[in-house]
Amino acid sequence: MPLMNGGPWTVLAITAVYIIFVKYLGPAIMSKRAPYDLRSTIFWYNIALVILNGLFFIYSAMFTRFGIRTWQCNPIDPSQWDNEMKLKLSVAWIFVMSKFVDLLDTIFFVFRKKYNQVSALHVIHHSLVPINCWMGFKYVPSESAAFMPFLNSFVHMVMYTYYALSTLGPKVTPYLWWKKYLTQLQIIQIALVSIHCVYIAFLPSCKVPKFVFLIALPQALLVLAMFCSFFINSYLKPSPPSKSSISSSSTTTASSPSTAKAKSS
Repeated sequence: MPLMNGGPWTVLAITAVYIIFVKYLGPAIMSKRAPYDLRSTIFWYNIALVILNGLFFIYSAMFTRFGIRTWQCNPIDPSQWDNEMKLKLSVAWIFVMSKFVDLLDTIFFVFRKKYNQVSALHVIHHSLVPINCWMGFKYVPSESAAFMPFLNSFVHMVMYTYYALSTLGPKVTPYLWWKKYLTQLQIIQIALVSIHCVYIAFLPSCKVPKFVFLIALPQALLVLAMFCSFFINSYLKPSPPSKSSISSSSTTTASSPSTAKAKSS
């Protein structure tokens, strides 16, 4: 299958080009240009990914019995090359390729000059996921490595629904109060993936390439820590008072003596 022959060099090259573009080249190109209005493009892009991830979730639920088989030892058996296996591998390959399509999220940010959204969390997360999905499909093409795709397809279906709705403007904004819970869902997903990596890596007598899970584990823990930090800073820490509120408070304090004097007189 395309990109699956040989080592990871093509995948790493794509990731390197992505990082260079979103952090350096893209902002340099846009420095003297006005931001592009991509709302319509982004809306249909998000709708397409909602549908695609919905199909991934349905297929992965069928293939893994709603994730149950991902917690069992499923050694790779090339002798089982039948039509069902061909379908499973085809769906899994399309899922891996979709992780490269997800890189367009950041490129849209750059073209819209939304550089604050090109955060370290965003870029690191988007860089690691395609590499790990490629590695899992390359070396562990069995249900044992399908837990992350099973969860991720559901989370991305919800996430891209939110992104699609957010492009519709202020009239929809009051209905997007659940962004906080979307972040919590992502944290739960990564925590469960981390637990699954540990479980499979230390599952006795299971003959699957366990180095894949051991390599993925510290990356998952890093992204989990970054997501938790983002959640705490965004939703739990009290926001600093704005300049207008400080100014209003100062005005009220300054006027209070004269008000008291007026009342006494």
